[in-house]
Formats: sequence, C-alpha cells, structure tokens
Amino acid sequence: MNRKSILLTTALVLGVAAAQTSAAQTSAAQTSVAQTSVAQTSPNVTATAAVTAALANNADVKTAQANLDKAQAANRAAQADPSALVAAKLGASGGESQAQAALRGARMNTLQSTVTAYTALLEAQENVALQTLQASVDSKAVQVAQVKQGIGNATALDVTNAQNTLSGSQQNLADAKAQVSLASARLSTLTGLGSGVRAAGAASAPKLSTTLSKLQAGLNTLTAQVSANNDLAAAQLNVKLADNDFTPARTLQDARTALANAQRGVDSAGKSATQSLASAYQTAQNSYELLSVAGAREAAALKTYNQDAARLKSGTISTVDLQTSQLALKKSQYSRLQAQDNVLEALAALSVASGQNLTGIGGTL
Repeated sequence: MNRKSILLTTALVLGVAAAQTSAAQTSAAQTSVAQTSVAQTSPNVTATAAVTAALANNADVKTAQANLDKAQAANRAAQADPSALVAAKLGASGGESQAQAALRGARMNTLQSTVTAYTALLEAQENVALQTLQASVDSKAVQVAQVKQGIGNATALDVTNAQNTLSGSQQNLADAKAQVSLASARLSTLTGLGSGVRAAGAASAPKLSTTLSKLQAGLNTLTAQVSANNDLAAAQLNVKLADNDFTPARTLQDARTALANAQRGVDSAGKSATQSLASAYQTAQNSYELLSVAGAREAAALKTYNQDAARLKSGTISTVDLQTSQLALKKSQYSRLQAQDNVLEALAALSVASGQNLTGIGGTL
C-alpha cells in the first residue's frame, strides 16, 4: 500500500469514528431526556390493566349490565306472580337469558377492541425505536459518503443519495412518533386511563390447548344463538297452545309455520356461528406457526449480531458494519413482536367467536 492510500484510509477511519462518537453522545443524551420526560408524564399499563379498566369503564358493558339487572328483576317478578301466564313467564325467562348473552358479548367485544388497541400502541412504540435506529444508520451513511467524497472516493451524487435516504428515514421516524400519539389516544378512550398512556410491554399469550369441538359445544351461549333459541321456544309454545279443539285451525297452521321459520333461524344461527368459529380457530393456529417462524428468524439475527460483535473486537469489521447488523436484529425483533401480538389478537377474535375468553387476560367474562 503506498503513502497516499494509507493517508486516505486513515482520514476515512478517523472521520467516521469522530462522527460516530459525536452522534452517539448526542443520541444518548436525547434518548435520556426523552425517556425521563416520558417516565414522568406517561403512565405505563400492562395489557391486563388495560382490559380491566376497559371492562369497568366501557359504556356498552355498563348498559348491558343495567339491562341484565332489569331483566333479572322482571323475570323474578314474573315467575313469582301467580296470575302470570305461561307465555309471559317464558318471555321473562328468555329476556334474562338474552340479557346475559348480551352482557357476555359486550365484554368479549370490549376485550377484543382493547387488546387490538394495546398491541397497536405497543407496536407503534417499538416502531419509533426501530425508525430511530434506522435514521442513525442512515445518518452515519451520510457521514461516510461525505468523508469519502472529501478524499475523492465518492461523488456528489453518492452524498445526495445518502442524504435523500436519511431524509426518508427521518420522515418515517416523525410518522412513527405521530402514530404513537394516535394509538395512545385510542387506548385512553377505551380504558378511561387518561391521556399519554403507554404500553408497558408485550403480553404473553397462552397456548391454544382447547379443541375446536369443545368450543363448538359452547356456541349456544352466543347472543345470536340465544335469541334464535328464545324465538324457537316461543314458537313451540304457541303451537302447543293452539293445538286443541277450541282454537281455529288457521291459528294452529300459522303457529306451525312460525315454528318452522324459527327452527330455520336456529339452524342458520348455528351454521353461521360454527363457520365463524372454525375460521377464527384456523387463524389462531396459523398465528402460532408464524410466531414460531418469526422467533427462529430473530434467533438467527441475534446469532449474526453476536458474531459481528466478536468480529468487531478482532478488528475484521467496522462499527458501521456492526450497526447494520444491529439494525437487522432490531427489524427481526419487531417482526417477532408483531407475530406475538397477532397471536393475542387472534385469541381475542376467537374468544368473541366462541363466547369464551381464551386470551388469558381479564379472567372469565
């Protein structure tokens, strides 16, 4: 290597190292200030705390609970009234079961919407960290291009391209921060926890241990199925009351027609619920498989990063190369987080479809 080459290489290395040190110190200071500010002003909540708060504050849940209290009182009165006819007693009993199903459904829907809002906020927060690292990598690329241009090893176009890439990364970072604010506001609205709420971390989703057939056995508790069954019971009673010698034949015929329609309604509700359940169950199974793939990719990226860290110590790669490896690891971690969140969201959707809480959050609803 001649003297000119040595001088050029030395200038490049020293320039990049100095820029990296300055950028790292500035970034560390900014991160420290930002983290301190967030810690002082923004409450961190877990997924469990968010769901608990939402169930306590959701307007639909409160309304459904009030309707159930009213229906229970009406049913007790009807069953205790010696003058109440059988149709009235059946209607009151059906009203209570319908109100119970509606309350359960409202709770399940609140669970799902809160889980979705929580995972959206968590991913938005992690995306800020990812885009911050991306902008840092692109900033160093600009510095490298400028140093190379200064020693005649890069063109002005190379510098311009690097700057354009950095500008795009900075815009992505600004967008990511805006998404955090929007997601936080959404979760705050659902939970009533106040503004500036932040997700404390990923929730651990339980394994899907139950079978599809077991879940199908509980579909009769769904709101649509309960309503259809109530209609069927009322139609059966009307046929029974009309099937005698003192009721016009046309009344009995109409009652039987209504009974046939009610039976078709039950069948239709059952098929719809079964199909929705099967689809949600398959989606949940798929989400577990995708999480496994994402986990394997994260493990591979971590292995590569650790190898590159060792290579940096041995002097075979630069800190710029290591940061590129770090970015790849960060991206794989973000993808794994998304896959983990998808599992929880799929379980929440399956909970709505089955009428049973399978998320491990919020207890028995």
